[in-house]
Amino acid sequence: MRQLTFRGTIKSADNARTIDQKIFSYESADLTKAWKVKAFYLWPKTVRANTGSTSGQFMLTASLATDIIGSVGFDDIASVDDNRQIAWIQKGYNVRSSGPVSDFLAAPTGLESNFGLVDPDHLINRNLYINLTTISDSTVAPIRSYNYLVVLEPRKISENEAILQLVKGVAQDITN
Repeated sequence: MRQLTFRGTIKSADNARTIDQKIFSYESADLTKAWKVKAFYLWPKTVRANTGSTSGQFMLTASLATDIIGSVGFDDIASVDDNRQIAWIQKGYNVRSSGPVSDFLAAPTGLESNFGLVDPDHLINRNLYINLTTISDSTVAPIRSYNYLVVLEPRKISENEAILQLVKGVAQDITN
């Protein structure tokens, strides 16, 4: 089946949350068009930054959601309890010193290991958001850029299925 990809970058400070960044939107009267996320990748674009430490640990956690999730806690980014979240990444990095000006993130494995776990029982027929949090033992919080790549597969669905997916996609959130 045909696949589509889209990619981009988002910014987030170390030891912070970046929530509800819309990366895909579809608005149309045609309810029979939907997409399934087949793959989700996320990795740091900015690997060098002044972190205030010479070595340590860095944890990146991210999710894709079909609706805004609002101001949630750090641990909620990786929660499967929220029906709106459909894909998750959690990856650890080592922080290493590269001199007096900046430190760098070192992944124990290569770029190809930056893929997420995707819930196979979902369809997107409206919006897609990315949520990201990082935690480190550094004393400074530089702003980093993160690359993402999402692979979608188009689907044709019935109008009844579209309505069910719309309700599921907002987790029956009556505020939206």
